Amino acid sequence: MRRLPLLLAAVLALPVVACQSPQDENEGRLEQDVEGGQLDTNNANNFAVGITSGTNAVCTGTLLAPNLVLTARHCVVPDEGEQWVTCKTTFKAPLEPSALKVTTSPNIYRAEQFYPARKIFVPEGASFCGNDLALILLEGNIPASEARLAVPVVQFDMTESTLIGRQIAALGYGLTNPSAKDSGFRRVRENIGILCVPGSRDQACTGELEDLADSQAEFVTEGFVCSGDSGGGAFEQRSFAAGKPYVLGTLSRGPQTDERCLAAIYTRTDMHADLIVKAALEAALLGGYEVPAWTEQPLLPKVGETHCVGDVCTSVSETAPSPARAGRADAGGCAAAPVPARRSGDLATMLLGLAAVGTALRRRARR
Repeated sequence: MRRLPLLLAAVLALPVVACQSPQDENEGRLEQDVEGGQLDTNNANNFAVGITSGTNAVCTGTLLAPNLVLTARHCVVPDEGEQWVTCKTTFKAPLEPSALKVTTSPNIYRAEQFYPARKIFVPEGASFCGNDLALILLEGNIPASEARLAVPVVQFDMTESTLIGRQIAALGYGLTNPSAKDSGFRRVRENIGILCVPGSRDQACTGELEDLADSQAEFVTEGFVCSGDSGGGAFEQRSFAAGKPYVLGTLSRGPQTDERCLAAIYTRTDMHADLIVKAALEAALLGGYEVPAWTEQPLLPKVGETHCVGDVCTSVSETAPSPARAGRADAGGCAAAPVPARRSGDLATMLLGLAAVGTALRRRARR
């Protein structure tokens, strides 16, 4: 059995899980910190928030509305000390909301303000793979002067290439490598490649990447995130650079060696659009502000109109297919592909082949 570990932050750590296929019980770890990133004290990036729990664990989240945070589901359930999970693993009931607090401070240890949680939203499915996503409703609103908001991709499919590029930016409060003890500080790394997206015509998860794609509700990137980064957003690079970040998913887990965090597996927002919109509508009612535009207006341009993200503009012709609103694929299944043979070559091969001889490649939840 190939075991994949959960990645826990050094001092404030939450465990995360990885998936297994029926043919090969791949166990995994949750991940937490941006490996090779830069310390991020830019207030413009305060939509990337830190999350702490009553067990002194730390995760990352994304502010979608003044009182609504997107994160990983394994960040809001009790820590039972289990560091290995598979697709057969099921989520327990969430923590009491009062156990969770959120801060926009780039340094959790010096944060002057924490916002307590009021309610937690999770998917109906309890299986780990594809359902590692949650939303935290806060007791009060985070002022606009303190943090701007990110836009979740819920009104179109993330495979829509006219709006979504092939790179992301990652922000998180996790470790800089598996052996470090430096969680609790926000870091950022840009221009991380998206390796594959299930259902994409030109970025399908095939070959060696098929072993990492455990669910249609997930996608895989080059990584550079470690323990403590769990729950952090994958921000479409062009929109991030333009100051209007689209968040494509929330960090779940990924393989690693003893020295490096490798590829990263994210739970897709478009596959959980209904849950995200439902939570946003309730949050707006309680927060006393207008519902976000992304809950009711398509973000795709109409025929003949032009849509711009930063300096990149696209338009839709009359012959272009009309993508359906966010897919609703079953988020509970795991890929059954066997472990691929090691060989040299492209990046995907490198990610799966970096484990030393005699050392199992470990898939870790990033928290």
